[in-house]
Amino acid sequence: MVNKDSSEKDSSEKKRRKGSSGDSSSGGKQNKEDAYENVIRHEEQEAHRRSADKDKTMFYQTCSELKKIFEEIAALKKDNTEKSNQEIIEKRIQGSLIFVALKKLNRLDKIRLRAGRDALHKEKLRVDSNRLQLQNLLYEANHLKREVQRCYQFKSQDEEIDLVSEEEFYKNAPESISRPQKTKSDEHARRLARLDWELHERKELSALCKKLSIAKQDASKDIGLKAERLNSLAPCLEALLKATRPLQIALEMDIEKEWEVQKSARLLSRPLYLVYANVSAYAEACDSSITTTIEGDEDEAKILDDEDKCDDRDDDDNQESDNEDLEPGNRKVHHKRYSKNETIEIRRKNLLKPHPLSVSLTINKDSPHGQIIITLRYFPGLGFVTAKPTIEINNTGVAAGEVISTENILSCIYADDFGENSPNPKTKYQIDEYHMNEAELLAYLNEQNFGKPYKWAQRFCGIDFVPDKPSTSRSSFFSDTVSYELAQESVPSIVKHLKSRWQARLGLYKQIYALENKNIDLSSDVIDVAPARISSSLVQWLSTTWEEYSSSLSTQRFIEENLVTSHDLFYRAVITRGSAKLECLVCISSDFPNTTPIWNLNLCWNGKHNAINNAAIREMEHWVNSISTAKTKSCILSAQLRRAMSGFDIFLETEGPFYSPAEFTQDKTFLKAFRGRQRSRPYKIVQNGSNVIYKQI
Repeated sequence: MVNKDSSEKDSSEKKRRKGSSGDSSSGGKQNKEDAYENVIRHEEQEAHRRSADKDKTMFYQTCSELKKIFEEIAALKKDNTEKSNQEIIEKRIQGSLIFVALKKLNRLDKIRLRAGRDALHKEKLRVDSNRLQLQNLLYEANHLKREVQRCYQFKSQDEEIDLVSEEEFYKNAPESISRPQKTKSDEHARRLARLDWELHERKELSALCKKLSIAKQDASKDIGLKAERLNSLAPCLEALLKATRPLQIALEMDIEKEWEVQKSARLLSRPLYLVYANVSAYAEACDSSITTTIEGDEDEAKILDDEDKCDDRDDDDNQESDNEDLEPGNRKVHHKRYSKNETIEIRRKNLLKPHPLSVSLTINKDSPHGQIIITLRYFPGLGFVTAKPTIEINNTGVAAGEVISTENILSCIYADDFGENSPNPKTKYQIDEYHMNEAELLAYLNEQNFGKPYKWAQRFCGIDFVPDKPSTSRSSFFSDTVSYELAQESVPSIVKHLKSRWQARLGLYKQIYALENKNIDLSSDVIDVAPARISSSLVQWLSTTWEEYSSSLSTQRFIEENLVTSHDLFYRAVITRGSAKLECLVCISSDFPNTTPIWNLNLCWNGKHNAINNAAIREMEHWVNSISTAKTKSCILSAQLRRAMSGFDIFLETEGPFYSPAEFTQDKTFLKAFRGRQRSRPYKIVQNGSNVIYKQI
């Protein structure tokens, strides 16, 4: 009823407005626009006069009044009487007026917001203008400073000329040039006189240079004639070698090939020559599966060798000249022009530059299982040798690839030798001069693919950084520290260690590649230490990182006891049976198989269980890690995995009956599910004829 009355009033009000608008069409429209502008102007003035806090208070009061009207209308609607309906209409009118007040407050807020935005924009324009002006002033100031600095740094061209000292100038120059009575008191005149003397001397040296050039041309002509005679012998020698090749082939004598190799070997640095000669001799006498080759730029090595010989010759000449007593009549004047000092960057580059030639050692050459190539480089400036491995193998898996990674395959050949420190104690002081540290040096070697400076590589090349006597040679710092006897003693043992490391990594690679493809070894060696019948299954075998391994709380005890380091290999295996999941974190030591892989077990079933909070998991972990690598070296991971899977099955079958409904049924034979105060589980396997019985460890 109320809605009908209100609709009728609204329609009558619309008709009245329509009639009034029809009566005053043009004049009314103008009046409305003027009224609208007046209202807007009035509201803007009101917004500036009254603060926003007062409008906020009015807004809260209006909202509370509107809320009160809503509550009263709701109460009147519950009465549903004629009187209440009339009151509802009045309340609606009051509410509409309150809405009008709310709209006005909203408009005032919009006006304030727009005014603040306009003021902010105007202030931004002013700030941008001031900042642009400031930047222009700063640019002009910097330009003036650069111009002033350029004036300060101005140098005349004669300042770059290296003149003789004043004492030598007054001693050797004639008085017509030196004019001591004038030049000693006038600095400018003295400078001009010294320049005149320099010009006079250079003219004399130029004449001497022309004379020597003519003598050089005569000598070169004589050398050319002799070279032509020698070159005429080359075709005869080539014909002789060609005629003797059938005899060389018949006698299996590759004389020419050996000559080429010996020619390249003479250009090697002394440490690389020692390792090349010793390993070649060892391979020829004891192991034909090892080959050595020389790689690099021979032309650059020849240039470097010639420079070293020139330096040695200059040192000898300087020593002889120091010991000579020159007579007064045989005075020699030396005018040596020294070039500018090399920049720090060039000297740093020369320090970090390796010898142009390197020696490559190939182990298991042409083997169907794969081969490893170890490249040895010598750094004359740093004084040590680096080793870089290259792997050639087929069917590389994702997880198995970590085993034969070039980053760690040569690590820990000997104890605590990871190639992460310079073996030369002098290196620290050398790189400090160029604002480097050892970490940056090793990063540079790795970036340039030079390898790592392992300690065994130094002994391999006969380098010992504790010399028996002080060095007396000036040509090479390591002349006394490179020992032929040390290289000869070290080569057999190091070669054997390298071969055993490669064979061990190949075997480990095959195991992990099989596990990555979920192929578990079932050989007799595995069955002897682990059961053949297993209910759980391997669903995942992936490689993981040191950060992920060390982030687990259950692995902290291994890290604290130094059983695990960041140089080891880490893997993650997931075993499932029903709703239960066993996550295994496996750590394989760098010196595998000397150290048994360490397994960390984490069970997710009716909560999370590990060796810290569950004695049964701790016992299972001990059972898995107690396998010896002596008998199961070739299948240690498969044996440990099957032990983990069988222990997982035993745990579920002994623990399952305590939960309802029972998810796992017993398919293993054991006498007692628990024993002793520790409630040990029957993880151990005992052969009883053709049957397999499980009992406590």
